Amino acid sequence: MTRHTIRRIDLWPLARLGGALGAVLGVCPGLACSLTALQTAALLRRWLESWPVIELGFLDWQTQLDFVQLLGLRPLLRALQTPGLASVGFALALIVSASVLSGLLIAGVILLVGLVYNLLARLTGGVVVELEPMAEKKRSAD
Repeated sequence: MTRHTIRRIDLWPLARLGGALGAVLGVCPGLACSLTALQTAALLRRWLESWPVIELGFLDWQTQLDFVQLLGLRPLLRALQTPGLASVGFALALIVSASVLSGLLIAGVILLVGLVYNLLARLTGGVVVELEPMAEKKRSAD
């Protein structure tokens, strides 16, 4: 049995691992977020389009009361009506951006943990690990 001390962890491989791990773990949440966003946008668009325009009149005076216009929601309605919002490309862009952002976030957290470990290992001497060679039967099975 041999004893080794881990005094320092290289941060660049940790960052690559964190980025890849975060990107892989970000695909499912990205897919869920993009589908939820598309469904919410479609629901909000249908809801705003269903608001009626109320006709008001008194004697010779006639006017229309449009709540979408009155509340300043016309630009939002126009944005929700754009065909690109419901496209596959938009959904893919949301998935890719969620994957990249989660990859960067997890890479940052793993880098921070590695940096803290390196600082603590410098102060305390690191972690001592005992290594034992594998038996021949175990090596051939792997």
